[in-house]
Amino acid sequence: MRFALTARRLACGAAVLAFVLVGCATDNGDVDDPEGTPTESPPKQEKPSTGDKPAFEPEFDPPDPPDDDPTPPDGDQCIDNDDPGASENVAKVLPDTDDCDNSYKTVKGVAKGAVDVDFYKLSATDKFGCSLDTDFEGKTAGTELCVYARCKNATSNAVTGCAQGVFMPPNDIGMRGCCAAAPGRAVPNWDCDGFTDDDSADFFIRVRQINGDKCLPYEFRYRY
Repeated sequence: MRFALTARRLACGAAVLAFVLVGCATDNGDVDDPEGTPTESPPKQEKPSTGDKPAFEPEFDPPDPPDDDPTPPDGDQCIDNDDPGASENVAKVLPDTDDCDNSYKTVKGVAKGAVDVDFYKLSATDKFGCSLDTDFEGKTAGTELCVYARCKNATSNAVTGCAQGVFMPPNDIGMRGCCAAAPGRAVPNWDCDGFTDDDSADFFIRVRQINGDKCLPYEFRYRY
């Protein structure tokens, strides 16, 4: 009996010792546990700092500059920034001239339809020793050129006819003149009173569009 009890105690002690050894081996990592082993995480990628430029910078063409020309593409608007007045008292004044200067002077304007009338004023001086070679010529087809004259030393009508053009009765301010359709010339004949034979005169030049109603740039020239 005592031998059997001793053997049983030895067997129980051996079992307990085996259990303790197995637990120790597990704590020391000697036994692999594939399910419990953590896997390594991939390294984190650092974000580029806000000061770094991107690898690709798209480039765009600069916008077209604004169009300073106010005229629309269909051309409905007629631009005339220096429009002369529509009557003698608001006529655009041209540079003074005299009969010693025989060079032509060219004037340009815009007729804005059939109702637009442009007036110009010219003061011309008859100087001693020089001869008159007066000429007024319309250059643009579709316009009419009229020239009215009055002597500087008198208010009476001095125009007696036309060297070229059609003779016209007195206008609104009492002057006679000559008219011609362009291309053509309107040149009045005049003779001022007095013994000095001074034919200095003021001329009023009228330009208007005929047989049309459009935006028509025009040109005329003159000399005294």
